Amino acid sequence: MPSLLRDRPLLLLGFTLGMALAFRYIGPDLANALASPSWQVGEGTLLGRDFANVYTAGHMVLGGPLPAIYDIPAYQAYQRALFHGAVLGHNYSYAPVSFFYVWLFAPFPYLVSLALWLVLTGAAFAMAARPWLRGAGLPAWAALLLPASLMNIWTGHYGFLFGALWLAAWRLLDERPRTAGLLIGLMLVKPHLALLMPLALARRGAWSAFLSAALTVAVLILASGLAFGWSYWDAWLGDTLFAQAAMIGDTGQFFLRMMPTVTPSLLLAGLPPGAAWAVQAVAALAALAALWRFMPKDGPRAGLATACATFLVLPYAFNYDLTVVSVAALVALQPGGTQEGPLRRGLAFLAFLLPVLAIPLNDAGLPAGPPLIALLLYWMLRGPGLVEARTPIPQPG
Repeated sequence: MPSLLRDRPLLLLGFTLGMALAFRYIGPDLANALASPSWQVGEGTLLGRDFANVYTAGHMVLGGPLPAIYDIPAYQAYQRALFHGAVLGHNYSYAPVSFFYVWLFAPFPYLVSLALWLVLTGAAFAMAARPWLRGAGLPAWAALLLPASLMNIWTGHYGFLFGALWLAAWRLLDERPRTAGLLIGLMLVKPHLALLMPLALARRGAWSAFLSAALTVAVLILASGLAFGWSYWDAWLGDTLFAQAAMIGDTGQFFLRMMPTVTPSLLLAGLPPGAAWAVQAVAALAALAALWRFMPKDGPRAGLATACATFLVLPYAFNYDLTVVSVAALVALQPGGTQEGPLRRGLAFLAFLLPVLAIPLNDAGLPAGPPLIALLLYWMLRGPGLVEARTPIPQPG
């Protein structure tokens, strides 16, 4: 990365400032964990934060009270006992297909499992992001230093895994559509983040990938139902999803400040709920219309555009989910990635830093996240130097 100092100082500054801002969250957690005999970073929270749910679910699959996994009070009681009171107030929100792999992290001590989770999923994301990093003149491991990557490391979440599936699927879409569809189907563990995949595949006429994804989802649902029982799907589709959706309006909770999406940002800025949801609807329709009208011909570019549109349509998403959007911001921040001019470069710089800026922006009541994501969507759809991206794809059929 030494050449960045000479050739792309703004990109180097973005990485440096991103790491400094991320350390505001990672640093205190490390200090508190090292000072605690149980690796706590705060009351009821361990180092790795939400990874405690993967670890807990793994123990429940291997022999714990698995039927209690979507019963919030019962789940919290088991988790409290598992961690000897060090973890409080969590719930398990992932689809039953997650039962097939969470148990892999249960046999090890918690810190070993956390390290394995971050190393394995981080390596997958770095490999999937390598073509974009190479285009920016960066090594693959620099993907782990993207702002959203650092937030994902802080929270111990799914950002690396989901980002790897997304980038790999869109890279393979044209040449190996069935494999791409398989990867898209595996996104079932957090299906709301793949909300626009069916629309995007249909718009491109990628029917082989569409059918492969649908078949993968069907097989995963059938296999998990047969292996663990259908009651888990009933509970997850009912109580769990409603409980998660209800969190969007709880402006008193810290996690809402981690959401860079339209409705949470506007609620935290003081807009009434009815008005916030109305703006959300307008933003979603505009993003869908733009994606449909100007879908790039280039598969990887289309994947970045679809990811940006997803965070304008979806109200429930977090800063650690923005790993693919961080790649889009990296593209926009490169010379020629956006139209020249200090204002455009400055906005691309802010979009790059959005995952680490989301919390302070929301704390200040500044709903800047959605406009920055909207700019990234525009640049991915209509970016200069991307003539092929401006050519509308023929209607399927």
